Amino acid sequence: MKKAFVPAIAVLFFTFLVAGSFSTAIAAEFTIKYAVSSPDTSFHAEFARKFKEETEKRSDGRIQVNIYGGGQLGSEQDNVQGCSTNMIQMSTVAVNNLTPFAPAVGVLTLPYIMPDIESAYKLLSDPYMDSLNDEIIAKSNVRVLSWLIGGYRVLTNSKQPVKVPADMDGLKVRVPKNEIMLQTYKAWGVNPVPMAWTEVFNALQQKVIDAQDNPHIVNTASKFYEVQKYITDIHYVLWTGPCMMSEQFYQKLPADLQAVVKEAAMIAAKHEWEWVAEMEAKALQECIDNGMIFMKPEKEDTEWIPKARSVWPNFYDSVGGKEAVDKVLAIMEK
Repeated sequence: MKKAFVPAIAVLFFTFLVAGSFSTAIAAEFTIKYAVSSPDTSFHAEFARKFKEETEKRSDGRIQVNIYGGGQLGSEQDNVQGCSTNMIQMSTVAVNNLTPFAPAVGVLTLPYIMPDIESAYKLLSDPYMDSLNDEIIAKSNVRVLSWLIGGYRVLTNSKQPVKVPADMDGLKVRVPKNEIMLQTYKAWGVNPVPMAWTEVFNALQQKVIDAQDNPHIVNTASKFYEVQKYITDIHYVLWTGPCMMSEQFYQKLPADLQAVVKEAAMIAAKHEWEWVAEMEAKALQECIDNGMIFMKPEKEDTEWIPKARSVWPNFYDSVGGKEAVDKVLAIMEK
């Protein structure tokens, strides 16, 4: 009897577990397919996990968030397109990958526009970002729920120390498919190689390209220390990126759940900002511990910054005019 009783209890317990899981699954009124093109150790993934936790908790299970990480659903530009058509419901991408769909957001990628991280916090929390979001929705059919920060982009390469722009002569530098960033490198005398993010590691490994730029935390998450030797702390663009949701999906949500996803995204963003601030210093040290050589750029005020900022006027029209740029600068100077 005892031998028969134990398996019976086990079967009954398993049945309750399955039934409970099934009832939870069917309780969800809305399911979010959330695409992350970066590794599970990235700040994208950290944000996504926090968003999932907060959304499912605050919606009492009415919204289920399924995260597809590691580029399972394509490149970042694929994910913008997917959100635009509601093939996927959410993603986080570098702002430069949203720019082709909504050019006004390119103001955030103008080289050397954000002098320090405190200025960025101020700008991304300002009501100005709501007006920018209206334009993003109109142009791309995606809604930005909050903004991620990933640290300043630094240059890495496998061939030689780079301290001044001329040191990049002969380097094949990967740059995102973003016209502002491409023109910045051209202003430094480089003929950049535009390339999707998901292709970068293999291209570095196979010597198709020699260099790339990203924050320290991205460089370690992607293990670039395996294929890169030198780091130059150029700090020319602060990595920012939208947590974006398909506008079509957002409009299907009742008002209370719209409020839930917005609140969850803001909480996740605050969490991600703090997480990145802690991890950036550790990430740089990890790169150094793995054999990379770190250096500060020289002639910033006479070469790096003025040459890069010389491209600003080329993009005034696309980012909303010089007035928009001046407004962004004024917000950060308050």
